[in-house]
Amino acid sequence: MANSNEITALKKYVRATNFLATSQIYLKQNVLFKRPLQHTDIKPRLLGHWGTCPGINFVYANVNRLIVKHKREFIYLVGPGHGFPAVQANLFVEGSLSHFYPETIPYTETGIEDICKKFSAAYGYPSHANPEAPGQILEGGELGYSLSVAWGSVLDNPNLIAACLIGDGEAETDSISCVLVC
Repeated sequence: MANSNEITALKKYVRATNFLATSQIYLKQNVLFKRPLQHTDIKPRLLGHWGTCPGINFVYANVNRLIVKHKREFIYLVGPGHGFPAVQANLFVEGSLSHFYPETIPYTETGIEDICKKFSAAYGYPSHANPEAPGQILEGGELGYSLSVAWGSVLDNPNLIAACLIGDGEAETDSISCVLVC
């Protein structure tokens, strides 16, 4: 059972990652609201699916809590590929982006501004899960294989706990029915 300090910390973590995910999708500048927002702060072309980001952030935070608390092997598979702003927000907050890219994505306000400004921009960061992101084993934006990968991962390693979010595309394809029938 989580105590009130853990719950408060989880809520703050999820709020921070929701903020970063939203900022990546919508803002090209003034991402830390150092002045009132203006129309020119908003990106002209919006990519990323905000609707899936809060769920991804909630599960990410809670899976990390379980990993730390129980010291078990987990894998978190995110099926909604265009929910990548949430994944990238978590990678920033936990320090993984700065660890692997210290020169280009420092763990500072500059790093926050960088991931928001360059998200889904030319020569920036893709709008979907990609091999350059730490810990990614799937390329996002395609339909339907997170559940199959989770299934195979657990069959290959019975001690592994797979937390899998199924994307809408996967839910509409035969890959989910094949796994559920087995």
